[in-house]
Amino acid sequence: MKASILTGPEQNQVMEIPKPKVNSDQVLIKVKYCGVCASELSPWRQGAVKKEQRILGHEGMGVIEEVGNNVKGFSKGDRVTGIFHQAFAEFTVADYRDILKVPDGLENIDSIGEPLSCLVSGASRTIVNFGDTVAIIGLGFVGLGFMQLMKNKGAGRIIAIDVRRESLENAKRFGADEVYLANEVPEKYKVKKWSEIGQGVDVSVDTTGSPHGLELAGNMAAAHGVLSIVGYHQSNQGIREINMQLWNWKALTVINAHERRNRVHVEAMKSIMTLIENGRFNMKDMITDVYSLEEVDQGFKNISTKPNGFIKSVIKVSN
Repeated sequence: MKASILTGPEQNQVMEIPKPKVNSDQVLIKVKYCGVCASELSPWRQGAVKKEQRILGHEGMGVIEEVGNNVKGFSKGDRVTGIFHQAFAEFTVADYRDILKVPDGLENIDSIGEPLSCLVSGASRTIVNFGDTVAIIGLGFVGLGFMQLMKNKGAGRIIAIDVRRESLENAKRFGADEVYLANEVPEKYKVKKWSEIGQGVDVSVDTTGSPHGLELAGNMAAAHGVLSIVGYHQSNQGIREINMQLWNWKALTVINAHERRNRVHVEAMKSIMTLIENGRFNMKDMITDVYSLEEVDQGFKNISTKPNGFIKSVIKVSN
């Protein structure tokens, strides 16, 4: 089979390697699509360790080719998504307890479940009351997706913030009520000292994974508000300096909106597949760049350079 192998820093090469073999609890999947995720930017930039043949890609969907002896509920030919690994390849394997069937009404490209499960599990943790004002800082794929889910949870007003004007236009298309560049957020939406109590927003969400994004999100949360940390903080080993005094006296509810239990992720995928199928979540318009298996590196470069029109890259592995 063909696979995109990480051979050096920011360099993949398509090679022929053997198909993986399934154990009794696994299924063999012919990969159709796999999303390109910012969480793999670091290993992509670093390259392979020594002479290992590393295959990236964990946001996959495809069709079952073979099932192990203990597999229940799945058959050859089922379209599935779930918790995949090494999915920048024609075939990969997955534990049958970590996958789910794709609803008949969904197109393949709409059915890349793993990034959607991250959104749903994070949104489920984030406390939102009907009518709340919610600020979303960072308007890439995660921010735009989270914004849609906050509206589904009953947010009364969405304030969208980014450093790029194009991102603000995207937010308007996906239903934001107000948009601001990060350095132009009105002071009425910030609470940084006692005299500003009564200002701010009910729910403040950082999807940037950056120190500046987290700082702005902390400043925007109202007294007794919710601060939800959705961004994946990787730079500087994830070490951050925060104003704990500010967070303390504002009595914030601080939420780590990340999930590590596979079973929860699978249930989250089921939920959002229903939303997509019924027109309550727009996945299709957030996928802006589709590349071949030979173009995995370009998919990663787009995350770093953010060319015009970019929201998310997906690799089309097979027809």
